[in-house]
Amino acid sequence: MSQLTATSPETSNPAAEPQRSLLERGRVFITLFDQGLVSAASFATNFILLHHFAGDQASHYAYYTLAFNLMIWAAEFQNTLVITPHTMLTPRMAGERLRRFHGSTLLQSTVVSIATMILTAIAAGVAFGRDRELSFVLFALAVGAVAIGLRNYARPYAFAARSPITAAALDLAVSVLQIGGVLALKWTNHLSATTAILVIAAAAALPSLVWLAVQRHRFSPRMRHAIEDYKLEWPNTRWVFLSGLFWNSGMQLYPWLILICSGQHEVAVWGACYQLACVANPLLTGLQNFIGPRIAEACAEMTKPAFARHVLQIAGLASFLMAGPAVLLSFFADDALRWLTQGAFVGHQQAITVLCVMIVIQAITFTLSRGLFALNRADLDLYCNILPLIVLFTLGVWATRLHGMDGAAVSMLVAQILSAGSRGVLFAWAISRPAMRCAEDIDEPELARGVA
Repeated sequence: MSQLTATSPETSNPAAEPQRSLLERGRVFITLFDQGLVSAASFATNFILLHHFAGDQASHYAYYTLAFNLMIWAAEFQNTLVITPHTMLTPRMAGERLRRFHGSTLLQSTVVSIATMILTAIAAGVAFGRDRELSFVLFALAVGAVAIGLRNYARPYAFAARSPITAAALDLAVSVLQIGGVLALKWTNHLSATTAILVIAAAAALPSLVWLAVQRHRFSPRMRHAIEDYKLEWPNTRWVFLSGLFWNSGMQLYPWLILICSGQHEVAVWGACYQLACVANPLLTGLQNFIGPRIAEACAEMTKPAFARHVLQIAGLASFLMAGPAVLLSFFADDALRWLTQGAFVGHQQAITVLCVMIVIQAITFTLSRGLFALNRADLDLYCNILPLIVLFTLGVWATRLHGMDGAAVSMLVAQILSAGSRGVLFAWAISRPAMRCAEDIDEPELARGVA
């Protein structure tokens, strides 16, 4: 008998709906609290670094910005290759099949982290003859890649398992260690971009290993199973991976483009403005941690019309919630930047405002993207992500050369608008196709292979 399961309205218990609704609200609150905690730790780390490196040492903050950008790249690759398939498929598994799948994704995540470590170490070696400080930063990132990757796996695992309390406990421990470590380096005058990256990796390592030890009974890792499961995931995962590759190339190459066109100081200013704009991001990322699994579940529970309405309602609500922080930052952005950098960076309110608007639109983009994933149409999401890459190499290059980071910010906003609009059109088209079915209607004999 297969252990793949799906919840349907016919099998739900009406008497349990009030308790279920209350539990869902509690999970949402804890999820938002957790993301606020993570973002607060990131913001605090950046504040300490900005305060320490402002002025003549701005190049060190530029190096940290570039290293942080590479961490985002690694996390996104891990997300597209491992986390997204994990989130979308686990609602339909149970028992030993679920333990095996958890073990497979843990091994897959570790392989991605090891590949990241090797590639970053090679990049550090290449950079050594040209820029030793950048080389040291990249080497530190390579050393910490596996620990950071484990933490990046543990968080979405907890959310997919509908255990946000576990994620919150993990992130609280990481945040305390990270902020405490950076402060200790500052007080002892040993703070640099390299040591900051090492502290971030060390702060991720211990709590993540404790989490793995506590949760080990939920995993049944076997390399043979990991390879088999990945072969089954790949027909759809390849679209998710390529989509993420194009998306990251179109949206995360801007710091490197600014470095080429305008130099290290402009990269440091970009990093400060981007982090300030991301003060509005905790709500969005917290919502994403809830939205992703919920859309996967909704596709297994709802009819096509109900699912389409549900996705559009989530997109509208998420963007509405993001609009408030964005407007608030638009009024106080320049003053906040002057305060953060002790007056070193001023006159960039326009760029921060543009980045805040971009984050609001990103709420729509993410929701529609997960809607396409749930419909098994990640190929359509891929087509949408080609647009930001085109914008980068056309408008982005031209605007960054002429206007520096201000031009880069406008280019990113245009790319986000085109991406969201194209996803809306393709989601409407996909849901209208007669052959399109939600997850509960799709037979998956291969996923059940070998399950008694």
